[in-house]
Amino acid sequence: MPSTKFSESEINRAAQLKEQQLYREEGFRKAKPLKRTFDDYENHLFAFLIDLNICLLPVYIWAIEFILILTGLIPPHFFDWLFYLMYALLFFCSCVLMPLRLAATRGQTWGMQVVGIKLVDISMQEAPLMRLVLRELLGFGIPIMLFGYFFSITGLLVWWAVSILVVLASNKQQTLFDWVFSLIPVYVPSYKIRLGNPFRHILSHNEEQPVNEVEQPKEAEPEQKEEQKAEPANPVPSSSVSPIDLHIRSSYSDDASDDVEEIFKKAKQQNMRVISITDHNCARANAQALRFAAMYDIQYIPGMEADVSLNNQRVRILGYYIDWTNPVFDEVEKNSLKREKEASLKRAQAFEKLMNIRIDLDSILSKSRFQILTGADLTNMVFRNPRTRQLEPVQKAIRQAEGDEQKAREIFIEEYFTQGKPCYIERTYPDAISFIDAIHESGGMAVLSGWHVDELDNETLVDLIEAGLDGLEVFTPDVDSKTAAFLLKVASDEKLFVTAGSDYHGSKRPDRELGKTNCPAKGLHSVEVFTRALDNEKPDPNMPRA
Repeated sequence: MPSTKFSESEINRAAQLKEQQLYREEGFRKAKPLKRTFDDYENHLFAFLIDLNICLLPVYIWAIEFILILTGLIPPHFFDWLFYLMYALLFFCSCVLMPLRLAATRGQTWGMQVVGIKLVDISMQEAPLMRLVLRELLGFGIPIMLFGYFFSITGLLVWWAVSILVVLASNKQQTLFDWVFSLIPVYVPSYKIRLGNPFRHILSHNEEQPVNEVEQPKEAEPEQKEEQKAEPANPVPSSSVSPIDLHIRSSYSDDASDDVEEIFKKAKQQNMRVISITDHNCARANAQALRFAAMYDIQYIPGMEADVSLNNQRVRILGYYIDWTNPVFDEVEKNSLKREKEASLKRAQAFEKLMNIRIDLDSILSKSRFQILTGADLTNMVFRNPRTRQLEPVQKAIRQAEGDEQKAREIFIEEYFTQGKPCYIERTYPDAISFIDAIHESGGMAVLSGWHVDELDNETLVDLIEAGLDGLEVFTPDVDSKTAAFLLKVASDEKLFVTAGSDYHGSKRPDRELGKTNCPAKGLHSVEVFTRALDNEKPDPNMPRA
């Protein structure tokens, strides 16, 4: 079939529509309102100046024509005709073109698009088209026409000065008509969209073609060949306990309950063969785990999981077969504890100010082993306290949940602590590529965790693989069947290992059970290939992932 070629304008329009779709589906949760900072003021002003100059293009052209009239190159009797033509074009640009542009992009003028700003409803959702058109018409186009006509340049300067003062007085840099139409300018999340397949022959998430065969990395003994069967396109989650679980958290993590020996006891009771404890930004459990592995006759793979970032996206990387005594892992833990404690303090202070309450931070943090206070912790605190439970934001969440206590708390967390919301605290994570290198230097293998993997853009996934990623966590409760099929095909084409894990947290996450990895029986062989690295020397990642 001949390939279809698209023009650059068609590709740009497709990318624009995709960005709008992504914002409606998830981006509004990550959008950030403009604040009273120099950089934000600078970006807002830059966007305004771009739009203003676009609108004033007819005036600039008329000024050139006026000079040509003065020099005699254009006859003087054309003056009036050119003036009215300029005024008509000015009306078209400011009162027709700009509002239509804002509506077509669902909230972005040309200037706003350059600096990554978008006008949205105060709920952070996309604003209705009519409100966007009226805002641009009444706040930008008509004032240029009226003040320019009746008061000349002086009137325009006065109007713009008033508008600037309103923006400076606003906490979120709203103009007068942003207030009137309940709009706010926000920074939209950065989407790196590829309008083609990032890998050869890899399925998109939405395609439902069968995955015919999953090519496994070769094992350490090449003469031992095993016939491989095809994996299903949409692997059916298994409700049974898998004998292999490579994603387990112990009490060394801030959000898990079981100590290391408890995990081994439970694994033995369920006849599990291979496990790995991958604590959150901590590798200290491995010292105990290796001793208990011998006691309980269970194969153990040293591991950990770390929060890192790439292309402004937060991802989690699992390190396996690591030398946990390497100082780099102690550094990861220290930086994580420091980062989360600082974020906890800022989060609590923002929450205090917003709710007009006082929190005894010293007392609360002193009772926390990890010195961490999450949005869920603060939510539970105000919901349990009879006095703070009467606060209007709490009561509003309860009304929205129609009496469902758990749902009310989830609504409250979503409203105040998720990205872009008042008490969300931005954190900086280590570079993903540097961490992958550190894992390799410690003799380990780097695997992309299934945590929020369906939110990764294609470019980030490509960059991780090119940085030396060794495998993908395909089977886990975090990954649905369509995404698992996609990841299996990526692993096959890119010669990556496949792993499975339950993300077990003990009693702190009752929805996660030890050994429940969603790995179907036919997928177990894929995971076993990774665990056999213990039988011989660890495969060289520079070979065909074998």
